[in-house]
Amino acid sequence: MSVLDRKLLRDLRRLAPQVAAIALLGGIGVAVAVMANGALKAVEVAQARYYDQTRFADVFAGAERAPDSLAARLRAIDGVVAVDTRAGGAGLMSVPGLDRPAHVQLLALPRDPASALNQLVLTSGRMPAEGRGEEAVALKAFLDAAHVSLGQRLTMVVNGRQATFAVVGAVLSPEYVYSPSETALPDDAHRAVVWAPPSAVEGATGQVGAFSQAALKVSQGANTRQVLAETDRLLAPYGGSPAVARADQPSNNFLVQEEQQLRTLTWLLPPVFLLVAAGLTHMVMGRLVETEREQIGLLKAFGRTDAEAALPYLKLAGVIGLLGVAAGGLVGAALAAALVGLYADYFRFPVFQSQFDWSVFAITGLIAVAAALAGAALAAFRAAGMRPAAAMRPAPPATFHRGLFDALGLVRHLDQPSRMILRRLERYPARAALTAAGFATSLALLVGTQFMQDALERVVDDAYYRTHRWSAQVTFFHPRQIGAVLEAARLPGVIAAEPVRMTVAWAAGPAGRKRVAVVGLEPDATLAGPLDAGGRRLALIGRGVVVSKALAERLGLAPGQGLDLDVLEGRRPHLYLPITALADDYSGLSVYMARQELNRLMGDGDLASGADLIAAPDLTARFYDSLEARPQIIAASSRDDTVANWRTVSAKSFSISVLFYLGFAGAIALGVAYNMSRIILAERSRDLATLQVLGFSRGECAYILYGEIVLIAVFALPVGAGLGVAFAHALALGFSQDELRLPVTITPRTLGVSITAYVVSVAAGCLMLARQLARLDLVAVLKTRD
Repeated sequence: MSVLDRKLLRDLRRLAPQVAAIALLGGIGVAVAVMANGALKAVEVAQARYYDQTRFADVFAGAERAPDSLAARLRAIDGVVAVDTRAGGAGLMSVPGLDRPAHVQLLALPRDPASALNQLVLTSGRMPAEGRGEEAVALKAFLDAAHVSLGQRLTMVVNGRQATFAVVGAVLSPEYVYSPSETALPDDAHRAVVWAPPSAVEGATGQVGAFSQAALKVSQGANTRQVLAETDRLLAPYGGSPAVARADQPSNNFLVQEEQQLRTLTWLLPPVFLLVAAGLTHMVMGRLVETEREQIGLLKAFGRTDAEAALPYLKLAGVIGLLGVAAGGLVGAALAAALVGLYADYFRFPVFQSQFDWSVFAITGLIAVAAALAGAALAAFRAAGMRPAAAMRPAPPATFHRGLFDALGLVRHLDQPSRMILRRLERYPARAALTAAGFATSLALLVGTQFMQDALERVVDDAYYRTHRWSAQVTFFHPRQIGAVLEAARLPGVIAAEPVRMTVAWAAGPAGRKRVAVVGLEPDATLAGPLDAGGRRLALIGRGVVVSKALAERLGLAPGQGLDLDVLEGRRPHLYLPITALADDYSGLSVYMARQELNRLMGDGDLASGADLIAAPDLTARFYDSLEARPQIIAASSRDDTVANWRTVSAKSFSISVLFYLGFAGAIALGVAYNMSRIILAERSRDLATLQVLGFSRGECAYILYGEIVLIAVFALPVGAGLGVAFAHALALGFSQDELRLPVTITPRTLGVSITAYVVSVAAGCLMLARQLARLDLVAVLKTRD
């Protein structure tokens, strides 16, 4: 081992705490990238294998009752290589232990399981025995959430007919990897999917010799849009619902959006930590070169080249970077496994294991080492440029002059320690700016990530307490005459009822087109209605429509313009309607209009798809029991259950993410504060010792040491808060989905938690040197040369 390498080891031992603090920040950047990509790759690998194993379809379509002979015509569509049809229906099912009946989908098992599309994976129990029409299998997520055991019999009302099945097996399905409820949130206990033998399902749904769902597999390179159009054309005479491609299939669409969020996390956070680590490396290496001037001069006097003089500092920076890469890889792999474990509660794959993405680890590791080397480059360049004679002499005293603070008289009324702090900040502005940038970055990360919980709370408040004020909602099997709403109003406990008409359409604008829900409401409705940015109810006037802001942004539309709607149900009219206002709606892509006008345009009578209700809380049980005798009602939602379920789901995920971001962002403030304290103590130890000899107390010396850092941290507060708001906007843009648009909501709670974590981290970084300051050896320090 060379002399310079032995010096490197000694430097590592001597600077071990500072090296660890810098490596920690670089390691966090690597860990975030490894974690996000590990979880992303786990989802992608599990998804690809599962879809391939189960022959997941490319196109999904539905109909009221299409003859089995139509399957051959679907198979003849250009580009289609396989077609699978099945009977099915939906309704309500009473589940022991649940107050509210579950929404159930009853589907026929494939006649030929080996060649079927969307094949099931049995996880426990068995498949229904041959000839046992009363047996069925159910989605594992429902069985687990509702605590339904194998062998238990479940009774449901589907398509107006009652059926009872014994559950003999639990299965997974590629169509329900993620199974959102009507509210887009998972509610597995009230979202059942049951598969039974074809003959049993056809009898229960009245679809003997017919089907209601079709799945198509298309060849690679086929024109999917043409396949969708031809499928809709063939199914239209049989009450066909709009066909969707795999990309728009609800479960798959949610997975794709979650993968996009993980990619956003990968490229948004790691650069922040690596930049701060590079800044700290720059400050530490700059200080090290200054303290080792004489050693550098001796090396050059004995014939060492400029490169050899600079190399030790680059090596030290490289070692710091490599230590961070190694630690970040290990921590990132552990965090990826934890994140995959959290995802496993929502994404149901037969095999779902964390993956280590070596390519991302290698790329991020190289960037981390390069950032450390970049931070040390200026110091190494300065070491290389030193001349032996000049370097072996003590550095000349700095020449100081009256600065801005003195000129403005700002220090006139301050005590001497405070003047020392202000003058030092003025004499080293670049270092103060780098420190302030590190502190501001830490607070920006805290504010920018903590806002998400408040944003989702605002979404819930908007969706269930402002835009929608109903306590219960029922959905009819088919749009029904307005009298069905009057019947719903007479159910036990119902205080108020308002009709709702919903349909699905393609909405088009200058920027593209989206599939949307068109919601028809009463003009004087009080239980639901679009709101403007000030929370005021928007009027539904004539043929005019109110469009959600999210939809208007995606389509490039504004009030006063026209909206093209291709309705995908009933007579499928093409409509061109004026936009009267934009709704400040955070969930979904919706179009609102007067129900009577929507019915007139649809041309099928005074109909309602369901009803918004206010139900007495003390009669909830009787209300839900009465629904089982109403076969026309196939779904029932509860606002209180939905909000409570969201809070339960979010409590677990957010408790993990909040700790995650608090720890990572706090690590920046702690690392910056600790390294700056070390540098200031190293530079001012002689001054502090002299002051103690002259009679200054240890408290006053500590004030001089820490006052500089505290003042910078206070200055960084408003800067960090402003950056945090900007970062929150970036996160809101990256994490928003079609079903959910995050508002940037910075509440006192967000600022309180963020600033508290920031202050605690800065204080912890400073106090880590309190013991060393208390043990300052005055004699030893005063004997050292300047």
